[in-house]
Formats: sequence, C-alpha cells, structure tokens
Amino acid sequence: MLPPSNSRWRLLGAILTALFLLTSCSGGTSRPSAGPSADGVFPVTVTHKFGTTEIRARPQRVVSLGYTDQDAILALGVVPVAIREFTGQQPSATWPWAQSMLQGQKPEVLPAGEVSTEAIAALRPDLIVGISAGLTREQYETYSGIAPVVAAPEQYVDYGTPWQDVTRMVGTALGKAPEADELVTHLEARFAAARAKYPALAGKSVAGVRPSAADSSNYFVWGPQDLRARFFSSLGMTVPPEFDRLAGDSFYATISTEELSRLDTADVVVLITASAQERATFETLPRYSALKDVREGRVLAPDDRQSAALSFSSVLSLPELLDAVPAQLAKVVTPAS
Repeated sequence: MLPPSNSRWRLLGAILTALFLLTSCSGGTSRPSAGPSADGVFPVTVTHKFGTTEIRARPQRVVSLGYTDQDAILALGVVPVAIREFTGQQPSATWPWAQSMLQGQKPEVLPAGEVSTEAIAALRPDLIVGISAGLTREQYETYSGIAPVVAAPEQYVDYGTPWQDVTRMVGTALGKAPEADELVTHLEARFAAARAKYPALAGKSVAGVRPSAADSSNYFVWGPQDLRARFFSSLGMTVPPEFDRLAGDSFYATISTEELSRLDTADVVVLITASAQERATFETLPRYSALKDVREGRVLAPDDRQSAALSFSSVLSLPELLDAVPAQLAKVVTPAS
C-alpha cells in the first residue's frame, strides 16, 4: 500500500493508517484452514482475523474488495465481477502483468475510497475477497450480510499479508487450493534461484523510501511487514532495525526530511515513487545529495511499472520484477569502481 502521498490518501487516512506501494521467501508460511474439501469440493472454511468464513458452493460472482487481491483471483482462473481501484488508473484497475487473465472481460471498477454497502450488494456477489482491504470488524460484519467475506489473517499488520498467504487463502476460498500451492511453489523456486544467482545481496540492508507528494517535510520508510520490504527480504536483504522500530505495528514509518540522513543506516536506498516528477522532487531536497548512499551510487529508482509491481507484490506482479530488479540491485550493491 501507499504511504500518504496525495489527496486521495487524505480521504483514505482513516482506512489506510493502522495504498503503493512482498521474512524470507518462505516467510508467508501460514496456511488457511480448509474444511474437509481443500481439493475443491465444497463447502470450505477460511480462517482470518475476524474468525472463520464458510463458503458453501463454488463462487461464481467474486468481488475483489482488497486493493491488490485481484491478482491472486485472476491467477487462479477466476475473473472478478468487480475490482477495487488502487494505483495507476489502469484499464479495469488491472496492470499489464494481469491483463491477459481478464479473458476479455471488463469487471466493474470500485473506487479507492469508501465502497458503499449498496454498491457491493448491487453486484450480487457470492464471495467478497478483502484480504488487502484493511477491513474493520464493523465493515466485515456489514459486508458479511451480503456474501461470505475473506479478511486478512490475524498475524500480520493491515496491508502486510505476504503473497503466499494471499494466494493460498484465495485458492481455498475458490476451491483451488492445489493450484494455489503450485503457484506458490513455482514462484518461491524463482526467488531461490535469484538468491543463488545474486549472492551479493545476502545480508545487505535496504531502505525502501516513498516521498510525500503532499509536502516536502516528510518521507516514508517501510518496516519489515511491508510488501515491498518482503520482496527485498525474499532476496536475502534486510530492513535496518531502526526502521523496524519506527514502523512499530504499522507497515511504514513517517520521518521528517530534516532527518534524511537516517537513510545512511542502510546499504542501499530504493526510491519507490508514482512518477518521475515525484522522484525528481525528492532528489532535489537539500540533504539528499549529501547522503553517503547517493554519493557512492547505492540508490535504485525503479520505473513506474516496477514501482507498481512492488506495491502489488502479488503472485502475478512479482515474476516480472524477478526478471530485472535483482540484477539492478546487485549492480547498486557492488557499484563499478
């Protein structure tokens, strides 16, 4: 999810504090509990932070209420009737890495802001997936009056559920647990191959940074439960303990730009932004050029599509990151002399 960066964040502050924005590769080890029919014979039961949800028959009309849940749903061959807007204003709120999975269909796009009960009910869903929706208990109970709801697992912060858990929870809910396991196993193998190919990344600390678009007085760093931080840790990298402490029970920490020098506690700075303008604004901050990481060329600024893929950190977005980002990080970690 994105730390606050624009006017939309201000509208969603109450929802997203407490969207942009993927432990080791096997860190997402929790498994949803399934009923006696994890092989796809219904009913099935999914456990989450609000209890358990029973799904009695194979879902036909799935609403993807979480900001990034659509990727796991699509990866398992199901096209949602509606998808929540997140970032990038993509067609059907679906980025290129998942577009082919839409099978030519055009799901309704739900707003990034508050989604009304009436709007959900009008879709006539038989399953609502809200793992990355940051649902409160009140919202969960309200939506559960419409259809079975799958919320986030209890052991992670909101918006911090690893892609492995998301994929497996969705797989159980759709009656496709074996297919979900296969997707997870295949992608974890790709992470293992990347770690083996780029051993220089092991043990290096990384500061994932997001500038504030609202003003230049603050910036954001991600704690270890953030999805982007999980991606880097899956490559053997770490989050500086200071940022872990500052993030506390959230997925990010807010730091004054007066304290930009805190970034030098990391071996590498990864500047994840929504646009080239946002990157340029951050790079012109008075203290930026004085950073040791900047002076020594240990900064990586992914392009807009890579930044979005990191923010999704899904079973569909991560593969294209693995095609390029580990090699880019390895060059930054060991810059040419």
